[in-house]
Amino acid sequence: MAEALYLTYRPQIFDDVVGQDHITTTLRNQIAAGRVGHAYLFVGSRGSGKTTCARIFAKEINLPNRSAEDAARISRSIAEGRALDLIEIDAASHTGVDSVREIIDKVNFHPAELDYKVYIIDEVHMLSIPAFNALLKTLEEPPSHVVFILATTDPQKIPVTVLSRCQRFTFKRVPVDKIVGRLRVICECEHIEADDHALTLIARYATGALRDAVNLLDQIASANSRHISAADVRETLGATDGATVRALVDGIAAGDVAAGFEAIQAALDQGSDARQIARQMVEHLRALMQAKVSRGGAAPQDAERVELTVQMDKLGMSVLSRAIKAFSAAQSDMRTGTDAQLAVEMAYLDCVAVEPVPAAAPARREETGRREEAPRREEPQKQESRPTVVEKSTSPPEHKSEPPAPPIPMQTASGSGSDATTKLLNGWRGFVQDMRKTNPSLQPLLNNCRPQFVEGKVVHIRADHEFIREKIASEKNAAYLCKALGDLLGLKVELNLSTQAPMPDPNEDPVVQAAKRLGGQVRE
Repeated sequence: MAEALYLTYRPQIFDDVVGQDHITTTLRNQIAAGRVGHAYLFVGSRGSGKTTCARIFAKEINLPNRSAEDAARISRSIAEGRALDLIEIDAASHTGVDSVREIIDKVNFHPAELDYKVYIIDEVHMLSIPAFNALLKTLEEPPSHVVFILATTDPQKIPVTVLSRCQRFTFKRVPVDKIVGRLRVICECEHIEADDHALTLIARYATGALRDAVNLLDQIASANSRHISAADVRETLGATDGATVRALVDGIAAGDVAAGFEAIQAALDQGSDARQIARQMVEHLRALMQAKVSRGGAAPQDAERVELTVQMDKLGMSVLSRAIKAFSAAQSDMRTGTDAQLAVEMAYLDCVAVEPVPAAAPARREETGRREEAPRREEPQKQESRPTVVEKSTSPPEHKSEPPAPPIPMQTASGSGSDATTKLLNGWRGFVQDMRKTNPSLQPLLNNCRPQFVEGKVVHIRADHEFIREKIASEKNAAYLCKALGDLLGLKVELNLSTQAPMPDPNEDPVVQAAKRLGGQVRE
């Protein structure tokens, strides 16, 4: 069976380790000075070289004062996993205290063939608290022939008492250029043809994990007869090309909802993955933000930086910040939701939509000479004329500076409409937040809706866009929302969705009735 490339080209000496010079230099100096510690903690993201460096370190501390023949034999046994004195433990599958007690029982035995017995505990943060407590004393004062190397991706879960007994080394994410350089070396050795753009796409997708990049290179090379192009990489990853990202950025700058939705749909129709679209948007927007911050730096040196310079002039820093947050939230929603396309569309909509004034905002009242002026209702745009209140001639003139008040909740004959409306308006924000746990795909839609009022058993809700209204009006979403609203209001409800604020019957409006009692008249 052919060996995977990431195993074939796994570094065997410190010189082959990529992007971790700050660690390899320190470890080599300790070995040269004969100051090897008893406990080390290697911290870093996946694929950054923690276990690889642990094995190299275990080998290097056992090579001094050895003949060339012995050194070669030890190196081979460690590389092939046959060394009896190198014990690797996966803490993710050995979390209990019994596994640690087994280590403690054997730790006092001297090495069989090496100078040091080395214990490498991978994913050490998975150990239970009793297991950590059992290991603590041995970790603090181990025998002189024992070295512990703990590796983890989540040091926050490790007790402070353990952290304080280890020398900590933090592994950085490998830069894109260094990953590309390593991939280029592997391509030359394996006779793989790949252009720089393709290797750069692979390196960016790996997000600093060299092992992931090499594994992806192996996969794409096998599928394409060892000829790799940028199009091959995008097809394998489900990534979109730069034109889609540029179209989305231009749509955000222009506030064009339709342009962005069309670009997303076109990319998905061509086989792109919605998750990759969100990821690429975050990366591109972040690059734009960094270019905007460092605008006074050196002039652009390549086509990509020239493009960033052109685009960053179209977007303000506040727009960039909002867009990055929106697409980052979309990535998070995709982990729990089922409709990845909807999450991307909602993220784009959040970037271009203007937040409307909440319909539940309290109406302002201003004191007049002898009595309080009745509040006026908001006149929705593009709505036919409706009955309005005309006050008596003795009323003071209207204050032009007073903003129009939102629609007044309707009061039904039984009085239940007002109570239900109050419950709806007061509980809406918490209702939408709770929806994130119960129905993650519906929650971002409701973020772009405004509750209006309850009329009998009908709940009136206004959507900010027709797209939102259509999504919520689907049979599945509407049925779920009716049930959830029914639980909130304590009654069986129906749903009325619109993109304009519905107005209650003026004859039943308490404001109209109050105006009539004061002598006002209703006329068309």
